[in-house]
Amino acid sequence: MTADDILRERSESVGKPEEDVEKKNEKEDGGLFRGRRRRDNVIKEYLIDYTANSNLHGLKYIGEKERTFVEKVFWLFMFICCVVLCSGLISKLWTKWNESPVIVSFAENPTPVWAIPYPAVTICFETKAMQTKFNFTEYYHLYNNASSNITEEERHLFEDVSLVCDGHLAPRNGRQFSSGVDIVNNLKEVSPNMTSVFFGCMWKDTPKQTCEDLFSPILTEEGLCYTFNTLGAQELFRLENLHTEYTYLDNYFNSSGWTLDNGYPTDTLSDTYPHKGLGHGIKAGVTFLLKAYEIDLDYLCKGPVQGFKILLHNPAELPRLSQQYFRSPLSQEVVVAVKPKMMTTSDGLRPYDPSRRKCYFQNERYLQYFKVYTQSNCEMECTTNYTLARCGCVHFGVPRGPDMKVCNAGKVACLKQAQMDLVLTLAQLELNIDDTNENETLRESREIAAKCQCMPACTSIEYEAETSQADYNWKAIFTAYKQPIEENENDVKFARVMIFFKEAQFITSRRSELYGQTDFLANCGGVLGLFLGFSILSVVELLYFLTLRICCVLWRRRAAKKKNLKLFPKEDKVETVSSKPNKLYID
Repeated sequence: MTADDILRERSESVGKPEEDVEKKNEKEDGGLFRGRRRRDNVIKEYLIDYTANSNLHGLKYIGEKERTFVEKVFWLFMFICCVVLCSGLISKLWTKWNESPVIVSFAENPTPVWAIPYPAVTICFETKAMQTKFNFTEYYHLYNNASSNITEEERHLFEDVSLVCDGHLAPRNGRQFSSGVDIVNNLKEVSPNMTSVFFGCMWKDTPKQTCEDLFSPILTEEGLCYTFNTLGAQELFRLENLHTEYTYLDNYFNSSGWTLDNGYPTDTLSDTYPHKGLGHGIKAGVTFLLKAYEIDLDYLCKGPVQGFKILLHNPAELPRLSQQYFRSPLSQEVVVAVKPKMMTTSDGLRPYDPSRRKCYFQNERYLQYFKVYTQSNCEMECTTNYTLARCGCVHFGVPRGPDMKVCNAGKVACLKQAQMDLVLTLAQLELNIDDTNENETLRESREIAAKCQCMPACTSIEYEAETSQADYNWKAIFTAYKQPIEENENDVKFARVMIFFKEAQFITSRRSELYGQTDFLANCGGVLGLFLGFSILSVVELLYFLTLRICCVLWRRRAAKKKNLKLFPKEDKVETVSSKPNKLYID
């Protein structure tokens, strides 16, 4: 080899010193990077590095160089199958956790009856107008007789009373709207008052001088009724949002701090309000004697069955006797054994959305007319808003705002139809059924119904009544005590009702988490561990290879580049080759 050949070879090598040094350093670093012309191989080598060091089952066989192509395809196929299977199982776990995270079970310990309020008792007389004050039957025929001579005042009074009678009796050609206060005043004038209804009352085996110590007048859809152990108007209603024409509840008892969610304060005594049920049996309950005179009974307004409607309800609810009640007939004694049904919710469900746990805590749902949220109060408010949209007015017996009109006899058919349509609309919304033939009024009503969402309260109390009855012969007992019976009492009829807790304790139902976050994570981890050997460290390892590992490799490569550039600067190498070839040859 001549000197010229040696110089040409060394000159070519010096012309590309950076690439040669880079290749040499890359080989020393383990062969992860093969130069700029082989960037695809860099990614491949990096993936091989991950599969060789990962703790996931099967991945190391895919990256091993000594494995054949068939083996790698087999393990890749098995790994993908396990990932797909895990995804399907985890999606089922997610669906179950998302759609039904709540399980209802029985509480571990029974609840004593003294820990809950005694049921509120609301009584309504079937005769809405005493015949001695206003003969509804007679005026019904006079009203429908075109040739009868009836004054406008009597016509209005008949229309007002027909609002609390059977719906088919209300005249369709009557007034559609009227003053709410006039309706209430007319009903109070002809309805039985407390003195004419109650003969005597007893609470916890202690007679009361007057039943007004226990019962208060209350205005319902059934007209004027009387209630015991219901919260006062200040604690039940948002009075600032109600009209001021008349009151719904004349109750001046002060509460002792009881709430649905928290119950009674721990320092409350036995003398509380709402009253506590301190025991079970007749002597720990309420007993009242009702009376009615035969001459006052009306068999047209509410049909041939006379007596009293009675409803047991939550003290924080406004009673709706038009939907549920049990009857106390005249000349009968009714014994009512009460079995409480209480549902509570664990605090672990508070972070969940109400639509998932299917209930509302008291601070989660605002009602416009009620301070206490219960499903019954919500449904009553929803009925008010829906009826207003459909009929342009509401019933006088439901809470309403100051600007809402009050329906009269001419709108009774619309009120009944609106209540039926509301049930149908709610069912359609639940099933996602759209009515293409809706007009603007129906569309507005549907939007109002969609806002109802009257789910149960997370803490709710209901009272189931087991009734039994027998004949009540009050004249026999008067004769036994040798008490005289006055002539004006010969046509009086009595009905005695005794209400008490059946047992001293009861089992509470409780909503709790079916799958909590820990349970869901444990189930997912079990599936992933069974099929892939996956763990939390696997996630850390993946993040490491995607972030820190890449940064470290790039830093090492950049550091190696800088080191090589310092050893072989470009200008020095070119100058050395061109100016001192003899020295290179000598070396």
